[in-house]
Amino acid sequence: MNLLKLGIALMLMLNLTGCWSKVELDELSFVYAVYLDTGKKPGTVELSISSPLTNRLMNGQQSGGGDGSGSNKTYAKVTKTAETVTDALMLIQKDLTRNISLAKIKAVVVGKEYASSRMAELLEWMKREPSLPLGTYVFAAPGRAQMISKLTPTFETLPGEVLMKFGQNNYVLGTTIKQCLIAEASGMGYAINYLSFGNNPNDTVPAMPEYWVGMQGAMLFQKDKMRGTVGLQDARSLAWALGHPQDPVMTVTWDEGKSRVSAVFFTSKGSRTVRMTEKGPVFYVTLKGRASLVYKKDMESRSKTVFSRIVTEALEKKAVQDLNEAIKKTKTAGADVLELGLLMEWNYPKEWRKIRDRWEDYYKNHAEIRVKANFQIADYGTEV
Repeated sequence: MNLLKLGIALMLMLNLTGCWSKVELDELSFVYAVYLDTGKKPGTVELSISSPLTNRLMNGQQSGGGDGSGSNKTYAKVTKTAETVTDALMLIQKDLTRNISLAKIKAVVVGKEYASSRMAELLEWMKREPSLPLGTYVFAAPGRAQMISKLTPTFETLPGEVLMKFGQNNYVLGTTIKQCLIAEASGMGYAINYLSFGNNPNDTVPAMPEYWVGMQGAMLFQKDKMRGTVGLQDARSLAWALGHPQDPVMTVTWDEGKSRVSAVFFTSKGSRTVRMTEKGPVFYVTLKGRASLVYKKDMESRSKTVFSRIVTEALEKKAVQDLNEAIKKTKTAGADVLELGLLMEWNYPKEWRKIRDRWEDYYKNHAEIRVKANFQIADYGTEV
């Protein structure tokens, strides 16, 4: 019994020992965003990291804006150029007093030129960097990613948090590192949010303009190759088919434009299926949703039954037309961003093996894709 008590006491004492491999938080610099561009010298990458300045993060303090020269800035950006992403990170680490940690990263932004020429390198680094969260959102900049790092986080504390909110809110897409890697490994396409960039005058400090970042569409990839971009409406349609959007808004007209409704979808869902026929695979993309009318104007004062039918058919027709137009552009680009090839592989593996090696050409020139919509109007507002 004494030996048993002694053993229990020793086990309890082991819990009082410290962690031999611990790293104190004040010894780390948490990276919230990474920005990647091609370097001025051919074959190099220009990498920037954005990290919060924890010694300045106090309640009520402004985040700062412009070029970051203000003393109230709560975050810092460091830039280095090297031949690889890893080498650039090492150069940055050399000049920092704290150890770089990627465990809290929110976003990775690639410049347009970098995306078109070095995406394979980035994907390879993402595969092999163990500390990089797979849920990190990926974005593309219209020019250099460095521009996006200048954004003024008016409603958030840090630029990385602004980008994270863009991904979380799913207004367009919420593509993550994990989704990019799965698509690339499967030989499929994927789409990432394509940002816009501009500046507004600063009423408080005219010499320091505020830089704003928003959404202008999506950038299309097939494996590790950038194939082009699409506009906001096309990106929203593709996002709906992928199950990404929240609260889509649609406006339709009839009676030669005299009657009009605007509908907000409080539930939306997209599904994709494939069926094998004698002529080959046929892919079906279905959009579903329940909507509330937030604006309506019926010049003929129709009955509720007739009005409901007209509105539902008009909304479904517009959704189908918009998605067909977006899919047409992905086919022109040769980017299977809806990952229809995976459906083929899962459901008809034998037939898939016959076209797997030429899937990109098959998708571009031969894939038959049929789109349909099934909507319900749940709330008409006041009586029609």
